[in-house]
Amino acid sequence: MSDDHQMAEAQVADNDTLFLLIFWLDDNRYAISLTFIDRVYPAVEVVKASDSSEFLGFVNVHGAVTPVIDIRSRFGLPPRETDVHDMLILAKDDEHKLAFLVDGVDGVMRYQKNELVVADSMLYANSKVKLVKLEHGLIELNELRDYLSAEAKKWLAGKGEVST
Repeated sequence: MSDDHQMAEAQVADNDTLFLLIFWLDDNRYAISLTFIDRVYPAVEVVKASDSSEFLGFVNVHGAVTPVIDIRSRFGLPPRETDVHDMLILAKDDEHKLAFLVDGVDGVMRYQKNELVVADSMLYANSKVKLVKLEHGLIELNELRDYLSAEAKKWLAGKGEVST
């Protein structure tokens, strides 16, 4: 099934259904709502950012220079070199676009909202962890803003994306 077809299906889904993009970082699986996803590409060269630890750099996606955030650090994972099998997820939140690198993408999963587990956690002191139950384990479900630090949110609000 094509990405465009899956995204179109997600927009027609009823309010009780979630479409989630499942991706990997190290040995951990994560999910994000398809409503935040613009496209998924094979990893490309990232032009390094010199003034921010929050951003890995920038990529040119069809003429739009888009910031690449470091989600590995947001999940407490060590940095690593980009691999030939890595994927670049281009995400959107209102008027902002950003990208992040992941180790792999499992695809899109359809899920009922009433099957979502919300777990209070001491690790996430001021928030609740949303989990998706699968036959072989759990996947943490995040919204796009969960991947951004306060510094990154401020940077995006002040600068937005750059067009060429």
